[in-house]
Amino acid sequence: MYADGEVAQALRDAVELDRAATEALVARLLPGLELVTVEDGSLGQNRNPPDGFLYAGVFRGLTVICSPELAEIPPALLRPGWLAEGAGRRVILHSMHSVSDFLGFAVWAADGSLERALCLSPGQGIVEDRGDRLSFEQPYWAGEHPLDDEDEDDEPYPLLFHPLDLGEDVLAALCGFVLEGMPVREMPDVYRVPLAGFRLGAPTIELQRSPGRPIIQPSALDVASEVARLGNGLHHLILDRSRENYLQAAAGGRYNIPLGKFLVERREGSEDLHFRCEVDSIEEVAEIFEGYLLDQDGWGDRHWEQMWP
Repeated sequence: MYADGEVAQALRDAVELDRAATEALVARLLPGLELVTVEDGSLGQNRNPPDGFLYAGVFRGLTVICSPELAEIPPALLRPGWLAEGAGRRVILHSMHSVSDFLGFAVWAADGSLERALCLSPGQGIVEDRGDRLSFEQPYWAGEHPLDDEDEDDEPYPLLFHPLDLGEDVLAALCGFVLEGMPVREMPDVYRVPLAGFRLGAPTIELQRSPGRPIIQPSALDVASEVARLGNGLHHLILDRSRENYLQAAAGGRYNIPLGKFLVERREGSEDLHFRCEVDSIEEVAEIFEGYLLDQDGWGDRHWEQMWP
């Protein structure tokens, strides 16, 4: 959610979505991707859409996005373009899953600074714990919400509290509603908050990053932001148009690449159209990736060595 003020009041007022603004928003989030409108839904009904669908709504003072891309996502992996869309507004990310007991949530201030991010599950433990813990979290970390083991033969739960219990309190505190917990006073009816539905076409390009999950149909900001992390959190990146048509880069210090250098490879279809070059700066890598994203150009005057099969 992107919010100008109190989310709960904005949800109570969200009776009619701005359809044109919503369609423009989704087009910006997923540039170049075919979007087919489907029947409208609601925040209550479509908060967890299946793969290939997205639901969103732009309202006065509030924007809501529900996407499978946000399922079980550590806040650090939220794509840069989606975070930047909330510039000047408070951004709230909430993701939890009852099967894996996963919880991930984050809050960014209007100036883009991170206020709080937490991600944990019994399978992975605490993945992220950044920023000052919020007041409603404190009882959980103080051991005031212990878990009762129903069976003495069961192994102890690996976390101090149940992530989904905290997840409901996150929603209550930040958004003014809950899904399965104790109802909040004057809680907005999320089934009355309309959302526009979209079926997403097959992506034409994908940004694969290691480590990290892929970004389908990345924006220019997504690509530029991830390229800037090469050698500083990311080992390599691939802009993939197909298995035979891609651009990839790796930072020095591994893969037999000299430290301080970057190796860039491009393939343009067949095996005999596979080239590579070594560049000295991350700025050059960014220029090549930008050109490839726009029109598969950007090779410039660099020396590209052909890679024979």
